[in-house]
Amino acid sequence: MKILIIDDNEVLSGLYEKIIAGEGYEISVENKSDNALERIRAEKPDIVLLDIMMEPLSGWEVLEQVRDDPDLHDTLVIILTGKMMTIEEAVTYGMQIDGFVLKPLEKSMLVTAIQDAITILSASEERYRRAAEAGMSADDAALCQRMYRKRCMLEYLKDFIGKQERMLQIRPGVETEYNDIILELKRLIERNADEFDRIEKICP
Repeated sequence: MKILIIDDNEVLSGLYEKIIAGEGYEISVENKSDNALERIRAEKPDIVLLDIMMEPLSGWEVLEQVRDDPDLHDTLVIILTGKMMTIEEAVTYGMQIDGFVLKPLEKSMLVTAIQDAITILSASEERYRRAAEAGMSADDAALCQRMYRKRCMLEYLKDFIGKQERMLQIRPGVETEYNDIILELKRLIERNADEFDRIEKICP
């Protein structure tokens, strides 16, 4: 299992590298965000742990590059950052990532996040295998695989929006500022849930 950390904080990324390597994974680190895409292309990691607050490219910009690259589009990307995701970011990027973990974090939290990602990756690959063996085309089998991965992220977004709404309840006066964007996120969740239900019906 190959894991690539992209984080411009050399101290934290070095610490995470030691932790992950100690669990038996093949690990590498890139501290320059403008080198991130080429590094991913060269190493083809199974999982990318991506920081957000970086320069000259932010983690979101790196994510966009990955998703726009046909050869890297399906790379599993987990956001590992000290910056809480905003509602606007959830709308824009929520369905483009495969996990979101806040740092700094304890060793067990990092290891658990990676293990969860591996479980999702393995299960999604199993969905592809089952679909292919059932005679589905490569494109349709890939759709079943992608649906499983993204359904897991959809559950995270449902929990995320619940927390946001509870937070707004204890901050009277700011609800109207966020009503439209919260509604947009709810619609995004509903659209994807409906689409995943449709795909689920054709996947073995």
